[in-house]
Amino acid sequence: MREKTVFITGGAKRIGASMANYFHTKNYKVIIHYNQSKKEAENLSQELNAKEVDSCHTIQADFSSKESIDYAISSFYKVSDKIDVLINNASSFYPTPLQDATEDEWRKLLDTNTTTPLFLIKGFQKGLKESEGCVVNISDSLATRGIKNFSLYSGAKGALETLTKSLAKELAPEIRINAVAPGIILWPENEEIDDEEKTNILKKVDLGRVGDPADISSAVYFLTEANYITGQTIRVDGGRS
Repeated sequence: MREKTVFITGGAKRIGASMANYFHTKNYKVIIHYNQSKKEAENLSQELNAKEVDSCHTIQADFSSKESIDYAISSFYKVSDKIDVLINNASSFYPTPLQDATEDEWRKLLDTNTTTPLFLIKGFQKGLKESEGCVVNISDSLATRGIKNFSLYSGAKGALETLTKSLAKELAPEIRINAVAPGIILWPENEEIDDEEKTNILKKVDLGRVGDPADISSAVYFLTEANYITGQTIRVDGGRS
């Protein structure tokens, strides 16, 4: 029997999938949320359930509305009677140069990076309080410093970090809320970066190399176990920030 349950948004691919695997090895029941990555989510679920039956479930939701968030929460409680850890990992990331930025892009980036985590925390508040659980929000190590041509995204992630601090105060002492801000862990999927540009970027990283998804997974897990830490953001970026 797996005594604890984790809900990971955007848990089908990349860092999300790494966290799903990591928490599974730590004897958590893993609930994976996905939007469009159905194949990856189902494959990961099958892989984890092959190791232990009924140890992983998937939930599809696009989080485009409060109703879809409520649906994800109700779906969660159909497969688990408790929640111990909520990881807000699902995110949108794309450039929005100011001269071309639109109100619709701002709303979409704010919704996925800040509004959805806020209302998931609100929706799971009762369950997290009962388990004395915790939340880990996934930010970005450079967001609060500003990222050229990514002002809308940076603003949304900056809001997520201040939300983390404020809710940590509001929901203490029963619920702890922290954030992990990754640096260069995986290169963006939808952005072409040539080798020269990658080299120049890595020159700004003190450790001189790309991180590994396991670096994020282990930091997130650390925060779930660190019972005297709340309201903090840990930057896992090789020193870049």
